[in-house]
This record gives sequence, C-alpha cells and structure tokens, in this order.
Amino acid sequence: MIKEIKLILILAILLTLSCSFPKLPDENLSGMHGHIYFDSNRTGNYDIYVMNADGTGIVNLTQTDEFDEIMPSVSHNDSILVFMKAPHYDFEGYELWSMKSDGTELIQLTDNMKAEGHSDFAPDNRRIVYVSWRDGNEEIYIMDISTGIERRITFNEASDNDPDWSPDGKTIAFKSTRAYTDSSFAEFLDARYEIFTMDTMGENIIQLSSDNLSDHDPDYSPDGMHIAFLRVFDDGTNDVCIMNADGSEQKKLTESGNNWYTAFSPDGNNIAFCSSRDESVDIYIMNADGSDEKRVTCGMFTDEFPAWR
Repeated sequence: MIKEIKLILILAILLTLSCSFPKLPDENLSGMHGHIYFDSNRTGNYDIYVMNADGTGIVNLTQTDEFDEIMPSVSHNDSILVFMKAPHYDFEGYELWSMKSDGTELIQLTDNMKAEGHSDFAPDNRRIVYVSWRDGNEEIYIMDISTGIERRITFNEASDNDPDWSPDGKTIAFKSTRAYTDSSFAEFLDARYEIFTMDTMGENIIQLSSDNLSDHDPDYSPDGMHIAFLRVFDDGTNDVCIMNADGSEQKKLTESGNNWYTAFSPDGNNIAFCSSRDESVDIYIMNADGSDEKRVTCGMFTDEFPAWR
C-alpha cells in the first residue's frame, strides 16, 4: 500500500512538472503566431508571464515574491504592458503599472490608495482606458501614459467597468449596471451588467445587450466588426459569446459553462480565453467561430487573463 501511494505521488508530481515548464510545440497549435501575455500563480504569487502563442517559451516577466501582478494589457506594437499590482491579498491596493514587454523599466502610473485596473490600450499606443474605484464606485478613466494626465469619462451611480478600445480609436465598449439602476435615487434595481459603447468623451452611449442576463468583458476584434464577451446564465454557468459591433447576431461560442476573458489573435482568426473546465484554470485557443478548441497551458495552478499580440 505504501509503495502504491508513493507511486501515485510521484506520478502526480511528474504530471505537474511536465505542465510547469515550456513544452515542445503542440502540432495542433503550430499555426498560432505572436505572443500571449497572462498572469499566473505558478510560483506561489501572481506574476505576469509571456509565451509564444503555441504555448512554448514561457517567461516570468515580473518575478516578485511580495506582490501580485495581474491582468496585463499590451500596446498594439507589442512594446509596453500595463497591469495591476498590489501586495498579497490587498484587493483595494491595486495600482496600475507599466513596463516594457521584456519586463524592464517598471513605472507606477496611479497612486490613489484605491483599486485601479482593467486597462486597454488605444490604437495610438500612448493612451489607456481603465477603471478606478477612487470615487466610491467603478468609473472609467483615460490616461496619457507618457504624461500621466488622467480624464474621467463616466459619471454614473451605476458600476461601469471592463473598458475595451475599438481598433479605430473612436469607441469604447464597456459593461455597466446602469440599465438596472434608478439614477434619480441611486438605487440598484438589479446587479446584472449589460454591454454598452460610448465615444472617448464618455458620450453617445449605446446599449448593445439587453438580455436580462449578466454580460462582461467586451473585446473588439482587430477589424472592429465583432465584440466577444462573457455571458453569465441563470444557472450560474458562464460562456464566451460574440456579437456584431452594433449588438446584433449575439451567439454563444463555448459550451462547457466555465469560460471567460477573451483575447483575439492579431489576425482575428482565433480567440484565446480562460477556462476552469479541467483541474485548474488554463488558457485555451479556439477559432473565432468557436470551433476547434485547443488547450495551451496546463498544470496545478491558475493561468488567466490572456492578452495577444
């Protein structure tokens, strides 16, 4: 019995180790190009990593022990990362930082003693859109990272979050509870989110989804024609969905019920996303129509929030 237990433990350790280090290219992923940035707790705390889109060449870019770095966004020229950083378990202490895509030249962008995050780059690679909790609820800001100048663009008693900048630079998609908030009394009638768009001044707001479900994490395709997003269903499951940029033709892409946070490939043909369908949270890739899902990372840890360039 003791020998059997030891054998099981050895096999488990070998399985974990085999998924903890860069692996040989998977022939099913050989057509994937570019870099995928993500966060992972594979060393105990959360760090920012980068890998080739086929899952090889995984590198830890931040390598900190006392901080967690999560939710990277990457400039369109693949040169700068912006991410959230805070001491362990200090969920209100997240601030935005930037660094070069090789992990050098770290710069702190915000310092408000309130959480800041969920950033995305403008096409000019100079400005970012992001969320701040400094005003008591979730509001959306724009910053010029070269000067540090910020501008708040949403003013609503509801929660506005998950901003994503359109490829033409004219529109920002985001999620909000404003459809279920009585603004005259600042009373939340429902905690559900819907997907909206607005211009970069926070005006011309258009509601794209109105399904009485909770929709999150809008993500424009590189051509600006589609938006991928997360939908939480009444049974508590969540799947990746897609719609036209005007909100029409909404459809579900995944079926396992535990998938979230998407990133289109640079050519728009594929979508990376997170899933907890197996023993851990891992990154998967599928065709933009939801077909041919492939697992990219594996191991007994969490790999999440991919950003693909």
